[in-house]
Amino acid sequence: MNAKFLIVPQLLATLLLGILCGVFAAFALDVAPALRQVDAATYINMQQYLNQTPRNLGFALLFFGATLFPFLSAGMAAWKSQRRVALYWLIIALVHFIGVYWVSIVINIPLHQEILGWNPAAPPTDWQSTRESWENGNVIRTLTEGVCFMGALTLIVLRGWLAAQPVYVMRKQH
Repeated sequence: MNAKFLIVPQLLATLLLGILCGVFAAFALDVAPALRQVDAATYINMQQYLNQTPRNLGFALLFFGATLFPFLSAGMAAWKSQRRVALYWLIIALVHFIGVYWVSIVINIPLHQEILGWNPAAPPTDWQSTRESWENGNVIRTLTEGVCFMGALTLIVLRGWLAAQPVYVMRKQH
């Protein structure tokens, strides 16, 4: 396989990381502050609508693609013996997996499920603490996604230079 083909998954990873960062940032910077201004019933209705929207093929491809393509980029770079490039992509992939995918699975999705079960006419007394927990999870995802996107963008810009750098291996002296 031609080494130039390695750029395809790297570009896709970078693009998907950037788009997903924008999605999370738009919610954190625009939607969440707006939802802080509404009453419990309106908040619950809006969250229930918003949490049903991501359940579509487009969002699934974006979310899972942004998780998969950094790992694929790391694997392909390692396969072409570009160890340093592979290591950096692996770091991006793991940071994304923990800070976005795992946070979504452990924090945001369970809170989505909880909110979907609420009755807007009879909100729980602690609905604001759930809102805050969800927003905190989203801020973690937004910041993590931003770091991953910037790292991927840096790798794209520096990829030729990084691939040309020697990798030093410690050898046992006899």
